[in-house]
Amino acid sequence: MITLSWTRKVDDAAEASCTPRERLWKVLLHKAENPVGYVPAISECRILERYEDGFLREARRGSRLLVQRVTPDAAAGRITFRHADSSDIAVITNQMGEDEDGNLTLTLSITLTEAPSSAVLRENAYLHELDADFTETLDAMTAVLRQHALQGLGPGDE
Repeated sequence: MITLSWTRKVDDAAEASCTPRERLWKVLLHKAENPVGYVPAISECRILERYEDGFLREARRGSRLLVQRVTPDAAAGRITFRHADSSDIAVITNQMGEDEDGNLTLTLSITLTEAPSSAVLRENAYLHELDADFTETLDAMTAVLRQHALQGLGPGDE
């Protein structure tokens, strides 16, 4: 599957009126429950069910009705939206972070489901080659990691 992400600075740490991380987190939680007004494409939303670790919501985006399992993780500064319907998007993530200057950032990531991911790779030679290269790299890395883990090797064990 293919994941795309975009990062923007939310606040400037050099400004006296910068937003505290905790306040930004509260606003992100509010956006997750009430996306109308935050996400231009969403025209309505309602919470269907609440869980100990999040909730299930139904959101209208254009003519589509999306069902998403929403899981906030305050410690990680991340809210994950897993699509429970037949969307082309499997997961959306909102991730708070900081840039190299200490400014608060927000990264929006989407992970496409298998069908659109395969179509993109078929249609774009560059992405196809990049995918093949990194798939091979990851396969090799995980094989060595697995081997070292089974042998009990770690830092300073060699």
